Amino acid sequence: MRRPPRRRHAGFTLVEVAVVAGILGLLALTMTSAFEGMGQARERNNAQAHAEAARQALRHFLLRNKRLPCPDGSLYGDRGREADGASACPGTLGVGWLPYESLGLQVPVRAQRLRYGVYRGSGADLVAPVPGAVEGPDLEGLAGLSTALAKAATAAPSAASPYYAASSATAASTACSGTDLVNPAFVLVAPATDRDLSGGTHTGFDAPNRGFAEGTDTCVAAPTRPATAAYDDVVVAESSTALLGWLTTVSR
Repeated sequence: MRRPPRRRHAGFTLVEVAVVAGILGLLALTMTSAFEGMGQARERNNAQAHAEAARQALRHFLLRNKRLPCPDGSLYGDRGREADGASACPGTLGVGWLPYESLGLQVPVRAQRLRYGVYRGSGADLVAPVPGAVEGPDLEGLAGLSTALAKAATAAPSAASPYYAASSATAASTACSGTDLVNPAFVLVAPATDRDLSGGTHTGFDAPNRGFAEGTDTCVAAPTRPATAAYDDVVVAESSTALLGWLTTVSR
């Protein structure tokens, strides 16, 4: 009798195994990149929400107190309050940490704290505006604040106060130079991650905001600067003109 033919055992050749392994590796790499991108976007969205909430808190503080708060001048923002109290803020202190407790906000962990800058020009100190009078005594301080905002809006741009260069809205531009400097009434910088791996005391801030965070510079990136592989900070700046318009509308 003839023996039945032997069945060939199904299996993979080394070439087929290599092809499958390569495909799995590419899929894993793609998924990892996608997760990293999603994580970066989530962290930047959180920073954006944090900065926007702080901007609204600053507006409400301005409306209640007819001035902007003094920055928290401590090294890491652990104080959480205005430097030296509301009535004794050093005249030269225009950059520091957001005074969360003074704004009625909870102080976050160090890596998430916002850097805060406020305009304190000559005759237009938004932390300590000079009381003024239009038709009578400026009992609430509204006239003095309005005058200070109007002066700040028309003052010559200066690198002595927090500023950004309007021409640095793109990643390829030099952020802290130019003839089109802008001094906002206040500016907030929210760190996301250390995308440029610059290190330093406050590692979450990317250049050029690192100097602003370290207290060595008054320059910040333009608020419209897009996120890149090396930059994902969020900058929110409120102009004196916009703030004066908002104040006039809500105080009528």
